[in-house]
Amino acid sequence: MMVRNHFLFCSLLCLPALLLSQDRYLSLSSKDSIDGLPKLRGSVGANLKLNGFYDVFGGLQESETFNVGMIDVFGTDDSSSFHMDLYQTQIKLEATYVEKEEQKVYSLVEFDFWGGNGRMRLRKAFVESRHWQIGQNWNNFGDEDIWPNIMEWEGPPSGIWLRTPHIKYSNNFKKDSWIYEISLEAPITNYISLQEIDLDVEEAYQVTPDLTFAIKNKYDWGHIRLSSILRNIRYKFNDQTDNFLGYGLAFSGIYATDRKNNLQFQFVGGTGITAYMTSISGLGYDGYPNIDDQFVSTPAFGGWISYEYFFTPRFHSNVVFGSTKYDFYDVKDIVLKGDEDQEETVYQGDFNNFHFYGIINLMYEPFPRMTIGLELDYGAKEINFEGIANGDFIEDGKVRDAMRISFGFMFYL
Repeated sequence: MMVRNHFLFCSLLCLPALLLSQDRYLSLSSKDSIDGLPKLRGSVGANLKLNGFYDVFGGLQESETFNVGMIDVFGTDDSSSFHMDLYQTQIKLEATYVEKEEQKVYSLVEFDFWGGNGRMRLRKAFVESRHWQIGQNWNNFGDEDIWPNIMEWEGPPSGIWLRTPHIKYSNNFKKDSWIYEISLEAPITNYISLQEIDLDVEEAYQVTPDLTFAIKNKYDWGHIRLSSILRNIRYKFNDQTDNFLGYGLAFSGIYATDRKNNLQFQFVGGTGITAYMTSISGLGYDGYPNIDDQFVSTPAFGGWISYEYFFTPRFHSNVVFGSTKYDFYDVKDIVLKGDEDQEETVYQGDFNNFHFYGIINLMYEPFPRMTIGLELDYGAKEINFEGIANGDFIEDGKVRDAMRISFGFMFYL
């Protein structure tokens, strides 16, 4: 009866998150076992992270992440600023229940304090068996097994690291190294307006889930993965609701040596997929009305690559480069939000957006489970636009960059 109560407690609280190679200090196991494994094992853990940064220049003084997509290209304030918090600290509760050989149920719940002003936010909550995963976890269009080892929390602008509620099925092609995954993902609907432009597009209720399919080949040195997505996206324009298709491909992988040096990469391209790309995720511009009053999807492309080198088992460094490009062609009208809240409407024009991101850091592990890091972040944002304004043809562009020094520590309990 006691084991049963422990299982209910851990199942409710300990639904899945990232598994670390080290065991958690605070863990509980049942006395009975199956095939040498405890029938029930639960744990409570915390990933403490101090996030500190100093903005040298650029328009990201009010952003707690180095999101180059949010650089205000019309802004002129290059004031430096300093910030430090622990909002990125995570609490993880997880449990594994073994029914019989090769039949396990794993569950996890993970929180952080990124809900605004230190409020708690749900990151993950899912239950997973051999083939099924149900709940909120990393979106299947992205690759949850890769992430550049960096201090800042945004990541490269084209990275795909959304967590969405989903139902996912996975299996192999009669060979353990080849794995396929298919999922139904909750559609993304958190539309806000870009800083520089307004397309006068309103949010509409979504009626279909996003469909993903991925295939991964595992090797002794890492893996490569190809994923795809198909979306039906609804928007509202002039009180009329319309929909269009979005689709995309992502190719990713990691190569690691025996010394833990590793190369990671991810390239993504498609149309109507900006909601999934880090620096522009949730901005709501997967599509727009063109000069023919038709909704068309926005083409977007990007990629990133990182390399981590271990000078010693405890001292290592990372270099990361990334970029994103997305474009609106033959837009019916765009409202440009210029300097000092001045607005100008451009008709029958194009709007092009490019983001660049680069990072180099040094990390040191004074003892197991703790990492201390110092990092230099640099990014740039460029926009170009053309069209008819006040009866005249205009063609112009803006570029602005930002530099930040990030620092902090991470401790896994």
